[in-house]
Amino acid sequence: MIKMPCQYEYETHGSIQQLSLQWRSPRNQLLCHLIKHKKYSNCTAGYSVHYNPGNITLIIAEVRREDFGRHVCSVSKLHEFSDFSIKLSQKEDLSGELPKGKVDQSGSAKDHFILLGCSLFVSIFG
Repeated sequence: MIKMPCQYEYETHGSIQQLSLQWRSPRNQLLCHLIKHKKYSNCTAGYSVHYNPGNITLIIAEVRREDFGRHVCSVSKLHEFSDFSIKLSQKEDLSGELPKGKVDQSGSAKDHFILLGCSLFVSIFG
C-alpha cells in the first residue's frame, strides 16, 4: 500500500462546501472522484481516498506497473481549480539496478517505491 498526499490551500481559512476533488492515473484514467457538497465519493477498485480539509490523499492498495508515472490531483471550487502532479517511481539503489525486494515475515517480496517531485498548475476564471 502507498499513500499519495495532495495538499491544497482552498480550505486553509475554513471549510468550503462546494468542492470537487479528483485523482487521475498516469494514463489519465479517473481513479477517484469526491464531490464534497453532494457527499459523493467513487473510486476505481484498488484505490481509495482519505479527505481532510486541505488534503486529499490517494491510497493505492497494491501498486501495479501501470501505477508508475505522474498522477494528477485536481481540486476545484467555484470559478477556480488547481492541478497538482505527483510522480510515483520505483526506487533505484546506488548501483542503478532495481531492487530485488525484501522478504517480510510472511515470505512475500516487498518492493520499494518513492514519490518524486510535485508541480502545481492553478487557473482562476473570472
